[in-house]
Amino acid sequence: MATMAALPQKLRADDVFFPAMALLILGIVVTGFGRSYFLAGMVFAKLPNGLVHVHGAVFILWIFLLFAQPWLIAAHKVKWHMKLGVLSLVLIPSMSILGVLTLFDFIRRAQPEEGPELLLVGDLEILLLFVVLTSWALLARRDAASHKRLMILGTMPIMGPAIARWDLGIPVTLAITFGLPLLVLAYDLWILKRVHRTTAVANVLTAVWVLTVVPFSKLAFWHQCVGWIRHT
Repeated sequence: MATMAALPQKLRADDVFFPAMALLILGIVVTGFGRSYFLAGMVFAKLPNGLVHVHGAVFILWIFLLFAQPWLIAAHKVKWHMKLGVLSLVLIPSMSILGVLTLFDFIRRAQPEEGPELLLVGDLEILLLFVVLTSWALLARRDAASHKRLMILGTMPIMGPAIARWDLGIPVTLAITFGLPLLVLAYDLWILKRVHRTTAVANVLTAVWVLTVVPFSKLAFWHQCVGWIRHT
């Protein structure tokens, strides 16, 4: 009886927490890209080229999808959740390819203040994190607890560019980006009294990214990569 009484409480908690996390992610994106994209009219925004426009549109579509999905589950609209989820099969690879192309395009036409090597390594690592965790989420779609965590945790790393628009500096940006998965970890400890394995893996991978991005970017290999990108 105790287990049966606890189950609805956990479900209600999930129906609040995961939509709230999706709302937080949407808020980060809107505040980060508000002036340059949303308030500028989105498709009418003055962006450098068409590639950046397509990248932005696909990225925002993913964020809106991520925002809608947990709310549909909370409203018990499982069939709609599953139908919309098919878009993930297109959006995840599309975002990965467009993310790399847009990164290369930026390195060719701009001189990043923090150094192109750091930008290259940092963005490639967060794209890799995104692909690994969200692909795992799709494979674990029949395991609701894992699926919902991995979708949220997989999207959190790509919040870096939006957070960077707050102009708080690289250390603070990395700290906030690393702090986001800790919210899911804290929720697990509160509700489950333990850390879910997907949460643990995501937090470890995020920590590895934060701790390795700066020293890894100093390797001569990445300087050569930047040179190759700028001459292709």
